[in-house]
Amino acid sequence: MGREITNRTLCHSHHEIFSEWLGFTLAQQKADLDEYLKAVDSPLELVRYRHMVPASAHQGERQLYLTDLETLLELLRCERGGAYSVPEA
Repeated sequence: MGREITNRTLCHSHHEIFSEWLGFTLAQQKADLDEYLKAVDSPLELVRYRHMVPASAHQGERQLYLTDLETLLELLRCERGGAYSVPEA
C-alpha cells in the first residue's frame, strides 16, 4: 500500500475507535481510562487528551469527548484525594 492509502486507513480506524468509545457508558469509559493510565504509567496531569481527537471528528463528537473525559479526570482526581489536576488546554 502507498503512504496515502495507509494514512487514510489509519485515520478511518482512529475515527471508528473514537466513535465506539463515545458510545460507551461513563463506567465503561472510566474502566478504559483506568487501563490506559496503568499501561502508560504516566501521571494523570500528563494525559494530553485534547490532542487525541481525530481530525475527522464532528464538533458534537469533539464536545462530547471533552465533556466525558474531563468528567472522568475530575472523578479520578477526587478518588485519588485531589492529588491530580485536570490538564489545561
